[in-house]
Amino acid sequence: MDRRTFLNAVGATSVTAATGGVLSTRAFAQAKPETAKLAMGFGLDPVFAPHMVAMAKGWFRDAGFTDVSTKTFSGGAVAGEALVANEIQLWTPGNLPPISMAHNAVPIVVLGTNAIAWAVDKLVARKDANIRTPEDLYRIKIGLLQGSTASADLHYLARHYGLDEKRLQVVNMPPPEQLVALNSGNIQALLCWEPWGFNALKSGANELIHSGTVSSFSSNKGAAVKISFSRSLFVASQEFVTRNPIATGRMVEVLLRGQKYVADPRNRDEVITLFSEQTKQDKALATAIWNDYVFDPQIDGEYVKDMDMMTGYLVASGRVKSPKNVLDYTFTAPLAAVDPGLVKVQGRFKG
Repeated sequence: MDRRTFLNAVGATSVTAATGGVLSTRAFAQAKPETAKLAMGFGLDPVFAPHMVAMAKGWFRDAGFTDVSTKTFSGGAVAGEALVANEIQLWTPGNLPPISMAHNAVPIVVLGTNAIAWAVDKLVARKDANIRTPEDLYRIKIGLLQGSTASADLHYLARHYGLDEKRLQVVNMPPPEQLVALNSGNIQALLCWEPWGFNALKSGANELIHSGTVSSFSSNKGAAVKISFSRSLFVASQEFVTRNPIATGRMVEVLLRGQKYVADPRNRDEVITLFSEQTKQDKALATAIWNDYVFDPQIDGEYVKDMDMMTGYLVASGRVKSPKNVLDYTFTAPLAAVDPGLVKVQGRFKG
């Protein structure tokens, strides 16, 4: 689906329910943002539900953003370049790309967490591969997109279970090819994010071996084992937040309002319906994977840990030599201005 078509559609959509409640009337009566233009890097994943709701309900417009658009990109590097070039003002990636960029002197800042996505990644294997213990992984081929969060998952899975990561047979391929290769037997397992895990499991020929948070190995089935440290973030350029403090604050206000609305169980069916209609994705699929996404905006110790663990993976893989403190490129002032209780750990970037 063309994203501009999507934007026009949600702009005209009427959604009936109570408001999210994060913003008061007073908040929207503040000074107008320095710019009325807001372009957002966009995708069709559930992590974009807060953005979709905010656009559908006109909250960005009410906050003074009268020119709202969305853009898609082929990869994180391209999106990061667009952000720094002010072609987009908001980017909502997983945490791995912005961590890498911050370590390569790309002037970006994290404004907050959009969604915690620990449970989203899945290691799924063919049933006839007979994977019962972690050591069984040595004898199969695992499809994943190298350099992605799946690589980080495999790194921490190997570390937790004492496996030699170099002995694991990884086949580098994008998610759609992973599913085809799994079904044909060219690989025996895939490690990927949703909806690919769900799609792999629905045939009945495959089984879940490990999620980002829980083991399904026979040897420790049901044990809480966290191998994923993935979360999606609200990211902006340093230049944008410095030059546009009011716009930055208003944008964060609206995003928090969208998050709160999406996180409210009373709005679950409405939000999933909106998401499914506008992305043209199967509602049953969206419903099945929805609980894997936790829309929690807090900047706290878990945020720092997740970012540090992802940084540690980049160091271990040779992509980063000197790790930076995540708080150096975390800008919490706009979040604290909306709700000080959401900021448990202060960012060091001052704007």
